[in-house]
Parts: sequence; structure tokens; C-alpha cells
Amino acid sequence: MNWEPIIEAAKTALRVGVIILPIFVIVDYFNHRYGHKVEHKLEKSKKMMPLFAALFGMLPGCNVAVVIAILFTEGIATLGTLVAAIIAISDEAIYVFIPLGIEKFIPILLAKLIIAITAGYLVDFFPGFKIRRTKIEKEIEFCCAQHPHHDGLKGEIIHAIKHAIRVVFIVFITLAIFNYIQDTYTMTFLNDFFANILWLQPFLASLVGLIPGCGTSIAIATLYIEKIITFGAVVAGLSAAGGEVFVVLAARGIKWKNLAQIALILVVISTVAGTLIDIFIK
Repeated sequence: MNWEPIIEAAKTALRVGVIILPIFVIVDYFNHRYGHKVEHKLEKSKKMMPLFAALFGMLPGCNVAVVIAILFTEGIATLGTLVAAIIAISDEAIYVFIPLGIEKFIPILLAKLIIAITAGYLVDFFPGFKIRRTKIEKEIEFCCAQHPHHDGLKGEIIHAIKHAIRVVFIVFITLAIFNYIQDTYTMTFLNDFFANILWLQPFLASLVGLIPGCGTSIAIATLYIEKIITFGAVVAGLSAAGGEVFVVLAARGIKWKNLAQIALILVVISTVAGTLIDIFIK
């Protein structure tokens, strides 16, 4: 067996891990200390809520979108606010871009921010979205929807390490698979395959983005870095990627029909935006 593709993937993943670990620690520290202030600001901002949701959604992780999801189920946040938050977040994809330089992710974040704000206010022009209020009482920390929290700096560092390990693992798996394909079939195979479905890339990426979990956005970001998918496709995929948001919505009592409606809105907006980007930005 040829181990070179796997070794190269491991080297890249570890290099990413070394760089992002201190960033995770800093982000977790501010999330724990100031996260509830962000939540309070969102609750107080009615007309400006889609704008603030998009701006705060630019913070690393899916924390803001999770908070908005909870506020949505409680009838506080509008559907447009929820859509804006989901589109704006990049989950943990940003940690994949950071080691490669600011020019790799700033254009993506700006594109997503513009799409998020525009989509948020446009969606709120549609008739009211009826949902059944949840009776489920479930506290979810601002910082993260699925991990238990520990007080103190030691706990925050452990929490950050767990996040970093997950990112490193997903980057490694994604790169190992595509490095192996590249080594076996040559890069021409991959380039030809994705070139033949160029117009479908934003749509397919947006569908992939709907898969719950942080691994989705990391995988999409990795494919873009490897120049396998287009700029429009990575924007579409990351715009539809909501991390654990759909899991939270389901846990809070949102019906499957309404979850499907939200997913459809995200796919349509992400696909149209990604396709227009690929048409006008070469």
C-alpha cells in the first residue's frame, strides 16, 4: 500500500492543528466570558436582528446560530434572522483557512455576510412562518451545542483541544481520501470530473452543507483549498452549513415539515448565490 498520500495528509492536518489550537483557546475564552452579552444584544434588537445575527454569526463556530435557533423556537427571532445566522456562520471552516493566509477566507466571509444580510431581510418580507412552540426545556450553552462545559481555564483549554482534534481529524480524513484518489487516478481525473459538473457544484455543495455537524464545513473548505471546487461552490456549501443548528431545532420541537422548509430556503439561496458568483467572478 502506498502510504505517501496518507503521510502528506497527516502532515498538513497536524500543521493546521498546531496553528489553530491557540486560536480555539482564545475563542472559547471570549465565548464563555462574553457569549451571553451577545445573546442579550440579539434579544433586544428586533428590526435589526437579521443584521446583528449575520454580523455576530461571523464569529468562529456555530454558537450564534445555535442561540438564534433557540430564540426562533421561542418566537423571539424571525425566520429571516435564523436564515441570516445560518448563512453567515462558517462553523469551523475558518480554522482550516487561517493557516493558509487571510486572503483565503476574507473574500468568502464577505460574500457570505452580504448574502446573509440580504437573504435575512428578504425572507422576512414573506408571510409569517408558523411554528409550534416547544415545551422542551433544554439549556444549551452559548459556546457549543453538544459538548459539556467545564469551569475555569483548564476546562476551557480541554474544550479547545477537543475542538482542535476534531478539526485535525476531519481535515486528515478528507485530504487522505482525495490525496489517494489523486495518486491513484491522477489529478486530471478529479479536475475532469468536477469540470464536467461545474454548473452543478454550488447546488451539490449546498446539499452537502445541510448535513449536520462541523465536519461538513471543514470538508467543504478543504476541497476548496485543494482547488477541487469553485469559489461559488464553497460559498454555497458554507452558506447552507448550519453545524448543529438543525439538530437543535429538532430537539426544541420544530416539526420535520418546517425543518424541510428551512432547508429548502437555504439550498435555493445558497445555490443561486453560488451560481451567480461563478458566472460573474472567474
